[in-house]
Amino acid sequence: MRANISGIQRPRLLSVAEAASELKASEAYVRRLLAGERLYGTKVGSVWAIFPDDVEAFKRLRRPPGRPRKLEVSSSDRASVADIAGERVWAGTNRMLRKRGRLAK
Repeated sequence: MRANISGIQRPRLLSVAEAASELKASEAYVRRLLAGERLYGTKVGSVWAIFPDDVEAFKRLRRPPGRPRKLEVSSSDRASVADIAGERVWAGTNRMLRKRGRLAK
């Protein structure tokens, strides 16, 4: 007698090629992500099976391409840096601090 398992909802699994097209990346990149455990997948024999939810989670957490933008420094932060520099001069420790691997004169 055969078991009735037709009511089970099974998610569709993605292959490496499908995940690569979803991420707009190469298959080699997706394989590196899987090997480095940055993207979760299950290996079935010699084939990777990736859940679509894991691809979506990776897309949400993925760092955008390109160089990161510089943060704007607020005027209060600049003032606190100037205060610290003034305190070093007042305490006489300014010359003892190292600059670029050498002692400052």
